[in-house]
Amino acid sequence: MRDMYPDSDYFEYLDKLRLGGEWNSVLAPVSLMDAFPGLRAEEARAVCNDWRATYHERRTRPAARRP
Repeated sequence: MRDMYPDSDYFEYLDKLRLGGEWNSVLAPVSLMDAFPGLRAEEARAVCNDWRATYHERRTRPAARRP
């Protein structure tokens, strides 16, 4: 996986797309580039790949406690 900031923002955006029923995995990189204008196509594809690869793990992990 890549180690770039701010994957959490990208992942949150993709989660919202999926939960909102607007999910299209083929067009997800384009949606990311629209939402985050500085994101290049190859980065958007990498983010989507990382999002897919970690989705189950992130969904089953207990929520972090906030102070």
